Amino acid sequence: MTSNSKIRIATMAIILTLACGTADAQRLHRHHHPHALITVVEKPSITVHLKNELNQKERFAIAVAYLKEHKYITVNKYAKMTGLTKATAKAELDSFAADKNRPISAVTKGKKRVYVINNK
Repeated sequence: MTSNSKIRIATMAIILTLACGTADAQRLHRHHHPHALITVVEKPSITVHLKNELNQKERFAIAVAYLKEHKYITVNKYAKMTGLTKATAKAELDSFAADKNRPISAVTKGKKRVYVINNK
């Protein structure tokens, strides 16, 4: 073998070694995620504090006063007036309507459920 062919072989070996090392580094960089192999699941600690200074009796009085001035009240309007969530406001208005001693009843207006004052 001549010195030229030895240099060519050595050069090719170095080039292949470097190319393979670079390719291997890219493969590890793109596909190797050691942090993705460990999954930690924790239950989030969420505490909801409701600051509602009105009691149910006062909220009922607000609803009745509103209904004396307007034809009906919606869950959204009641929730905004009392500071309750929509779900809580709906549940409370439903409980008012279910109580026969209270002058509020639920009716359907189009696709919406609204609450009106009974005409006794």
